[in-house]
Amino acid sequence: DDITRFVSGGDCLDYTWDIPSDHPGGTNWYHPHYHTLTNDQTQSGAFGMMIIDDDYSRLNSWAHPRNELLLLVSNMGSSVLGNGNRNEVFQVEVGSWYRLRVSTVEPSARTAALSFNGGSCTVYKVASDGIWHNSALTTYSGSSFDMTGASRADYAISCAAVGSTTIKWGRGDAATIEAGKFDSNTGSIERDLGNAPPKPASLTGLNTANPDGTFVISMSDNATINGQSWDEEVPLGAIRYDGIYEWTIIGTGAHPYHQYLYPMLIVEPGGCGLHEEGEFYDTISAPDSCRVRFYSIHI
Repeated sequence: DDITRFVSGGDCLDYTWDIPSDHPGGTNWYHPHYHTLTNDQTQSGAFGMMIIDDDYSRLNSWAHPRNELLLLVSNMGSSVLGNGNRNEVFQVEVGSWYRLRVSTVEPSARTAALSFNGGSCTVYKVASDGIWHNSALTTYSGSSFDMTGASRADYAISCAAVGSTTIKWGRGDAATIEAGKFDSNTGSIERDLGNAPPKPASLTGLNTANPDGTFVISMSDNATINGQSWDEEVPLGAIRYDGIYEWTIIGTGAHPYHQYLYPMLIVEPGGCGLHEEGEFYDTISAPDSCRVRFYSIHI
């Protein structure tokens, strides 16, 4: 990510990513980041979902691609859209399990509840910001889950009876899940969701590791960090590659804190608002300070 890089209209910019074999699969997204124009370009529709495949041999069939439901939720100010539609519609087989991948996009990245209303669906949140949860896959159940306007989440979902469930983000309808008997040959009838795939070394052991350094990130409503305005010539600090760091992040109420490349493990006792202790995130929006730990190495 480089907020000074740009490409003129009509021209092309090629990106090449080398993805190691142990890179975790997950639900990600892309969006522009050119300095001062990020909001305008995002509001104009320059965003989308990007999926890194899992090693599906390590996952039960409900999480395989044929049983996926993809939902890109956006709110550009006038209305909430699901996959660019006023109300996206999914049809699922009664009693079968599906993997619902969700990305929520709003230019100022404000937090709102993603809620499942009506119907007979059981929902578990199993991954956040492209990283499978460390807890058992049935740990985080419910009908409402807060997500920022720059978050991603994976859900395991199954509806027990014929009926409709409305997925809302905030007050707007993003999608409807119609449960029925469609003979679609989709969904999994396995009752056991199984386990998440193993994580690479860069995402293990952080909860007990001794940090190589600590730092405080204090964000303000007037777009400064630690009292400093953005200046490409003046860094906030420096970290070494292949280090373990523990940061305390403050002031994410007006806009979340994003950290690319290095997923952050929540080590704040009791968690930080919508962020559970012991899970990984790359976008933090918390009512108070939030203590995180990360490994500064490509995952």
